[in-house]
Amino acid sequence: FNTMTSRLAEARGALQKAEREAAWREVARHLAHEIKNPLTPMRLSLHRLQKRLESVPAADREAVRSSLAALLAEIEHLTRLAEQFSQYARLPEPQFQRCDLGALAREAAALHESHTAAIRVGGEVDVMVRGDRLLLSRAVHNLLLNACDASPREGTIVVRVGAADGEGWVEVLDRGPGLPPGPAERLFDPYVSTKNRGSGLGLSLVQDIARQHDGRITLENREGGCAHARLTVPRAPE
Repeated sequence: FNTMTSRLAEARGALQKAEREAAWREVARHLAHEIKNPLTPMRLSLHRLQKRLESVPAADREAVRSSLAALLAEIEHLTRLAEQFSQYARLPEPQFQRCDLGALAREAAALHESHTAAIRVGGEVDVMVRGDRLLLSRAVHNLLLNACDASPREGTIVVRVGAADGEGWVEVLDRGPGLPPGPAERLFDPYVSTKNRGSGLGLSLVQDIARQHDGRITLENREGGCAHARLTVPRAPE
């Protein structure tokens, strides 16, 4: 009877968690739709205004140019938020194949070269894992975004790739203030963010992708207060 009661409680907890996740995804779908709708006409209008800058009096031209650039940057930020909401609402089924985790990490890091913090990639080469290349790239991309947001301008983010015990892993070590007080697990909950302008979905997406690959994602503080994220997935069979 005690065993049956315990299993019933576990099943009830799993059902409640599934219901919450379904509700969160529905909210994300609506938010993505509502944010995306006005962004395209707003972006087009601003580009048209940029083309007419020469008709603005010379004394005001630089101020108008600066304002338009700031508005376009805000639109890009909203586009990024909408994309995260959309990804969380409709995470595709993985298409498994052999992937080189090292190459994938290097390609993801190259996309962030324009960020203020430097990124250094090291570790093993030819770490072949079983996974969906697009989804794993998205997971590493989100970890790097978090690391770039947390790290100061002069900091160097370290990305390491390795393998052990039938698993491959990617580590991202930032130069930020570290994890906030409290259990690290709560940072994986949807809409929980330590950033003023974050969607709170980046780590939730990484955790979903890790689960799809029978892997895991861990977060912990490093000595000195910086954060250490590690994504682990099974290696591909030879």
